[in-house]
Amino acid sequence: MLSIKLAEEIVHQTMTRLHHNINVISPEGVILASRDKERIDSIHEGAIQVAKTGMPLLIDEELSKQFQNCKPGINMPIKYHDKILGVIGITGDPKDLQEISNLVQLTTEMIVHQVLTESESEWQRKNGDFLFKALIENEPIQSEISERIQKLPFSMKEPFQILLIRHAGYDAINTLSLNLENILYKQPALFGQLDLNEYYILLCGSSVHNSENIMNQILKLRKKLEVYIGVSPVVHSLVEMSHAFNGAKTALAFSTKNQHVTFFEEVEIYTLLKNKNSYEVNKFLTKVLNSLTEKMISTLEAFFESNLQLNICADKLGIHRHTLTYRLNKIYDLTGYQPQNFEDAFVLKLALMLSKQK
Repeated sequence: MLSIKLAEEIVHQTMTRLHHNINVISPEGVILASRDKERIDSIHEGAIQVAKTGMPLLIDEELSKQFQNCKPGINMPIKYHDKILGVIGITGDPKDLQEISNLVQLTTEMIVHQVLTESESEWQRKNGDFLFKALIENEPIQSEISERIQKLPFSMKEPFQILLIRHAGYDAINTLSLNLENILYKQPALFGQLDLNEYYILLCGSSVHNSENIMNQILKLRKKLEVYIGVSPVVHSLVEMSHAFNGAKTALAFSTKNQHVTFFEEVEIYTLLKNKNSYEVNKFLTKVLNSLTEKMISTLEAFFESNLQLNICADKLGIHRHTLTYRLNKIYDLTGYQPQNFEDAFVLKLALMLSKQK
């Protein structure tokens, strides 16, 4: 549906190029805007026919007498996504207007398309911001949120990952926003502005698998903008979005000039000591220890008590060194952490310590 404001804008833009009266009419035949102010709000029967048939209508002097409130001219449909939103009419001799009528119709539809596309984009941005805020604040997935998810231009499928982007300098705001819009074009992702110098990107489904490419494109902006990225852990349900957001926040807080991209997993251990019963601790323990048997956990404890010495540990457990090596490699296969590597051993040891204190 055309608003009166948009109708007046069409008349204004078109009239600056033509020396003919222009009418913008609703599909119901109501004249919404016209240079001839007396005709506004009156019914144009010719426009009703155009709206019904979707075809232009040329009205000469003879035909104008058959329609109520019609003058000679050409009336053409205004379409948006193949839907007739209204009618544009040019007053004058239809024979003289045929050369310019197609141009007027095209210009009108371009104006309508631009305005409505911008309006839809603005609504989608606001909808995305609403959804993101609701999800990271752990609001229940009620009917309103479900309806808003359904209205997204893509399917909100798992997995999910959040990128938080911070930029330095106020001049970068519009530049960064436009670049992010281009990078995420046709990607299943939400993005928006959290505050003056921080943006969020919520990747969904295939865009998570494409996250490395997306981040590389963002990092290319460093030639013009000073940007830092905090990357959340990948989660598989909307109820985990708060965890993902907090993870991205933590990662972003540890980003430095020497490290423009920081993954939550790289700084995860710093979040664990603040509260032994926190969601982060439980998530960490599930990830590291859940796949291990009691025998594997006992082996790990003995290995750490032996100061990572294979022979001492094997003697302590009363097993062959090869058997011990096999168990440690099995732990590596299951957890992704190698007990014989110092940094990985630290993560495993921390998990064991936290599990004992719960």
